[in-house]
Amino acid sequence: MKNILEIITVTKDDFAGVSSTVQSTLKLRVGNEIGQIIVDSSNKEIRDKIRELINAEHNIEYIWQEPSGIARAFNLGLSASKAEWVWFLNGRDEVHPDLDPQNFLHILKTSKADAMIFELERMQSRTRYKHPPLWAVWPPVFFWTPHPATIVRRQLFARYGVFNEKFKIAMDGEIWFRFFSKSDVIVDLLSLPIALYDESGMSSTQRKKTAKEGVKIILSNLRILLKIWFISGIKIFAALKHFHKESRSG
Repeated sequence: MKNILEIITVTKDDFAGVSSTVQSTLKLRVGNEIGQIIVDSSNKEIRDKIRELINAEHNIEYIWQEPSGIARAFNLGLSASKAEWVWFLNGRDEVHPDLDPQNFLHILKTSKADAMIFELERMQSRTRYKHPPLWAVWPPVFFWTPHPATIVRRQLFARYGVFNEKFKIAMDGEIWFRFFSKSDVIVDLLSLPIALYDESGMSSTQRKKTAKEGVKIILSNLRILLKIWFISGIKIFAALKHFHKESRSG
C-alpha cells in the first residue's frame, strides 16, 4: 500500500531524541497509510541502536549518510519518498499527543492545497505557537512558518526545487519564500497543533547564525518583496477609486 504521507526525520548522534520521535509517530504509522523515513548521520554505535529500534517498528525506512548538513539530509529523505505529502519532523520533535489520526488522514485525503501550515506547541515551555494575524502572513520576512508543522505536497519540490544546501540552519525559511511566492501555489492555514517542537534545536539555540542566514534570504528575495509592495499599493488605490465611484452612483 502506497503511503499518502511520509514523515522525514533527520537525526545525528541522538538515540534518545529519535526514539521519542518514533514513539510519537506510532499511532499514525499503524494502519493509516502514513510512513516514516529516518535519515541518520550518527556514529556507528548509535547507528546500530537506531537500526535495532526501527527493525521492531512498522512502516519505517532507514537511510544513513555521512554527516553533510540538514539541508542535504532533507533532500535525501525527499529523494527516497514516494508519498503524496511530506512532513519534516526532526529528531526530538514529536507528533502532538492530541492529534486524531483519522481526522488528520481525512484532511490529507481531501485537501486541495499544495501545502498546509498547521500550528505547534513548544515542548519545554508548553506554549502554543499560533499563526500570525492575517496582515502579517505574507511576505514571511520574520520566518514564522514552522517547518515541524508544515506539510507539503512532494510534487511541489519537483516543480520549484529542493532545499538549498548553502543554508545550514534557515533552509526552510528560504524554501517557503521560494514556494509561497508562486502564484499557482495554494496554501491553507489550519489552527490545529500537530507537533511538539523541541526548543533546544539549532534554530532556537544558534540565533546569530540563523539571523545571518535570514538577512541573506531577504536580500535574495528583495525583487519579489518590492513587487509585492508595488502591487499592494496599486490595489489600495484601485479600491479607493472603486468605492469612491460606488458611493457616488445612484
